[in-house]
Amino acid sequence: MPRRLALSLASLLALSAAGCMTARAKPGEEPVLYGLEIQGAHALDADDIASKLATQPSDRWAWQEARRLDADALAVDRKRVEAYYRERGFYDAKVVDVQVRPDGPGRAKVVMRVEEGEPVLVRSVEVSGLDAAPEAKARVGALPIRPGERFTERDYDGARGALLHALRNTGWADAAVTQRAQILPAEHAAEVRYEVTPGTRYRFGPVFVAGTAAVPRDRVREQAGIEIHPGDWFAEDQLAKAQTRVFDLGVFGAVRVTRGAPDPQRAVVPIVVAVREVPFRTLRAGPGVGVQANTRWDVNATVGWSHRNFMGDLRKLHLELRAGYAWLVARPRKEGPIALATAEFSQPGAISRRIDATARLEIERGLEQAYDFWSERLRVGFPVRLATRLTLVPSWNLEVYQLQNAVSTFDPTQPAKQGPELQNCQGSVCLLSYLEQRVGWDGRNDPLNPRRGVWVMLAVQEGFNVGGYGYRYLRFLPEARGFLPLGQKLVLAARARVGALVPVNQSGEPPIVARFTAGGPQSMRGYYTGRLAPMVLRDGDWVPVGGNGLADGSLELRLDLTRTWGAALFVDGGNVSRPSGVPTAYRDVLDPTRLQWAGGLGLRYRTPFGPVRFDVGVQVPTNLAAGVPFDQRFPAVPSVENAGAPIYDKAGNVVGTVPATHREPWIAFHLSIGEAF
Repeated sequence: MPRRLALSLASLLALSAAGCMTARAKPGEEPVLYGLEIQGAHALDADDIASKLATQPSDRWAWQEARRLDADALAVDRKRVEAYYRERGFYDAKVVDVQVRPDGPGRAKVVMRVEEGEPVLVRSVEVSGLDAAPEAKARVGALPIRPGERFTERDYDGARGALLHALRNTGWADAAVTQRAQILPAEHAAEVRYEVTPGTRYRFGPVFVAGTAAVPRDRVREQAGIEIHPGDWFAEDQLAKAQTRVFDLGVFGAVRVTRGAPDPQRAVVPIVVAVREVPFRTLRAGPGVGVQANTRWDVNATVGWSHRNFMGDLRKLHLELRAGYAWLVARPRKEGPIALATAEFSQPGAISRRIDATARLEIERGLEQAYDFWSERLRVGFPVRLATRLTLVPSWNLEVYQLQNAVSTFDPTQPAKQGPELQNCQGSVCLLSYLEQRVGWDGRNDPLNPRRGVWVMLAVQEGFNVGGYGYRYLRFLPEARGFLPLGQKLVLAARARVGALVPVNQSGEPPIVARFTAGGPQSMRGYYTGRLAPMVLRDGDWVPVGGNGLADGSLELRLDLTRTWGAALFVDGGNVSRPSGVPTAYRDVLDPTRLQWAGGLGLRYRTPFGPVRFDVGVQVPTNLAAGVPFDQRFPAVPSVENAGAPIYDKAGNVVGTVPATHREPWIAFHLSIGEAF
C-alpha cells in the first residue's frame, strides 16, 4: 500500500506541475499578470478588496485564462479601492503608491499601497414619524446602524431597508422613508436621521390571475391563497411566498406575483399573479455513468416521460426506466445488469390546499456487496406544505426484496449449503412495511453550494407486520448541517447524524435490508462506501452486514482557490453498532470513545450541476506503541459477526477459523459530484 500511495502522489504532483500556468508575454506586449497585492490594509480584508477590482491575476492552470496587464483598468482600480474604503467609513483612505513589478520574463505583479486613515464613527441616529405606525415600530427591532460604530453605506442603507420592511409587512404598503447623513470629516463623525411617512394602512384585496390557458385560474388563485388572504393586513413578504407556492405546481415556466395599484378609498391592495404555461408532456433520454471511487462503477441509459396535467386538475405522472451494467470492484468483486423502473403519480391539493397525495412504485434489480436483489417498493405519501422552507411528509411504505448471494448467520454443519438463511426474512425474501414521517427545515442560502444557514431533518419509521410477514421496529434518523462563512473565500461546514434501529418484541437480528452502514463520499471518508460496518468473512472476502446504530459527522473547512476551483480540509468521525435483536443495542454508537476518525484533503471543480469532488481520507491511528506493524496501528471495523467460526475449503475440511478483527485500508479515495453535505 505505501508504494502504491507513493506512486499515486507522484503522479498527481506530475500532473499538477504539467498543468501549472506558464504563459508569458512576448517582447513589446503587455506582461501577463501573475500577482496582485494590497499592502497597508489592516482594518479591511485585502483579499476582499482585490476581488472587487478589474485587475486580476491569471489563473494557476494551463487550461485557464492568462490575463495581461491593462494600464487603463489599473488606473480606474486605484479609484475603486478608495471608493471601497469610503463605502466602509474610511473617508481619508488613499492609494499612495501603485507599482508594477517584474515577476520573470514577460510576467508582472501589481502592488498597491494603501493608507487607511481614521474611520468615521456614528455619533447619533434619529428616527422620526415611526410612532404613527406602532405595529411597524414593534417589528423593526434594532437597526443595523448604531451610535459608536463605524459608519458604512451598507448599514446606512440597510437601516432604511429595515424600516421599510417593517412598515410594508404590517399594512403600510405605500410607506416612505427618507434618510440623511451629515459627515463631519474633521471630527471623523456622522449624524444620521430617518424620517418615516407611513401613509394609509392597507389590507389584501382580490387576487387576479393572468396568463393561464389550460390551467384553471381558480386553481392558481387557490394556491396563491395559501399565503395571501384577502382582508388580512398587507404584508409584502407574502408575495414571494405565494410566488413559490404557484411555481411549485410544476406547470409554469415563469411566475410573478406583484401588487396592483392600491385603492386608498377602500384601503385595499389587489394582487396580480402572472404566469406562463409550459408544455405538459416531456420526454427525456440519455446515457449516464456512476462512479464510487474504487468501490463501484456503472454505466446506464435512462428514458423518462412526464405529464404534468394527467387527466386534468394538475395531476402529475412520471415514468422512468434506467438500465445498465455495474462492476463492484472492491472485494467481493461482482458484476451484472442493474435496472430501475419507476412510476410516480401526484395529486396537488388532494386533501386540502396544503396537503397533496403522492404514490411511487419502483422495481429494481441491484447489486450490493452483501447481496444481490430484486425489489418492489411502494410508497404512498401526503406531503404537507407548511411553509416555504419547512417540509412534512408522512407516508406508508411497502418494500419487498428477493435476495441472492446474501450474507447472514452460517450453519457450520452444512458448509456446502448455498445461500444462508436470513434472520427475520422468509427464506430469501425480506419484507418491510412501515409508516414514515419526515420533517425538515432548509435554511441554506444555496442547496448546491451553501455558504451560510442551517439544514435539519428528522426521519422516523414504525415497522409492522403485514399478513404475518415483516418486522416490527422503530427507526430514528435525525441529521443537522450548518454553514458559517469566515470570509469571502472561506466557509466552515459541519454535519452530524445519529441513527437508531429499535426492534419491538422481535427475536433475532433485523433484516439486512433495514440496517445501517457508514463510510463513503457522503459519510465517513476514511472508509469506502458502506465499509464502516460490522462484517462477516465469506469465501475469503470481507462483507459489510450493517448494524442497529449509526453515528457519524464531519467538520470541513472549504476554501475558494479560483472562480472554479476549491479545496477542503476535513475531519470525519463515525461508528456503526452490531446487529442485534436487543432494543438498546444501538446505544453503543452513543459512546464517543468508540468513534473512529479520519482526516483528509479534497479538491472541488464547480459545474452548473454542482462541484465535481475528489477527496482523500486517512484514518487516524489508535495504536502508537512501539513495534506494532504499520497496518495494525489503525482501528478495526466495529465487529466481526462470525468471529471464531470454522473456515472450510472446497472439500469441506476445516482450514482455520474466522479472525476476531479486521481492518480496512487506512486510506480511501473518493470521486463524486456534489458537496459531501
